[in-house]
Amino acid sequence: MNGGLLKRLWPARLALLGLLAAAPGQGGAEPSPGARQLPPARPASYYGLEEADRDEGLMRDVVLGMHNEERESLGLSPLAWDSALAADAARYARQMAQTNIFRHSARASRAVPSGENLWMGSRGLYDYQLMVGSFIDEKRLFRRSGKLPDLSVTGRWEDVGHYTQIIWRGTRKVGCALAEGQSYDYLVCRYYPAGNIFGRNPLDGEDGVQS
Repeated sequence: MNGGLLKRLWPARLALLGLLAAAPGQGGAEPSPGARQLPPARPASYYGLEEADRDEGLMRDVVLGMHNEERESLGLSPLAWDSALAADAARYARQMAQTNIFRHSARASRAVPSGENLWMGSRGLYDYQLMVGSFIDEKRLFRRSGKLPDLSVTGRWEDVGHYTQIIWRGTRKVGCALAEGQSYDYLVCRYYPAGNIFGRNPLDGEDGVQS
């Protein structure tokens, strides 16, 4: 796949065509309001690209590798893959793919109490590295000092919500799943215990103090 072309397409799609979206990470924080339903997207072939590889084992390796590389850089314990979280994520990913409605799930609907990161993009166009990379890219807006919701240089905690869930010190497990809709791919990642708790910093220890 032509990664350079994808990188050039990405901001244009996000800003102008609305074909790439991500819902801020949700743990203890309130979900973002409303739902996002998008018009049909163009296939990878329209851009002269091959479809990205799709494989559950590959996704697990990419998710764990990228999450834990970032956590290691901050001195945090690595996350373990959890099949129950992945199965629960798959159920919700399929639901969004069927309804073409992009929004956070209700907390009560999650079989395992957990935090949630969501991503949506044109079907077959993006690889797992770009999906997870969109979460981690939020670190450029992250304020290391402060407490949720005051964690972003933009003043909107939602702008760093995916990233803060990934680096939440108390989180121990992750499970993700991807579902293909008619026009879009939907990625759901679930985290246990959930992060993004108001009044806390993602790097706080159990006593609420950064270590």
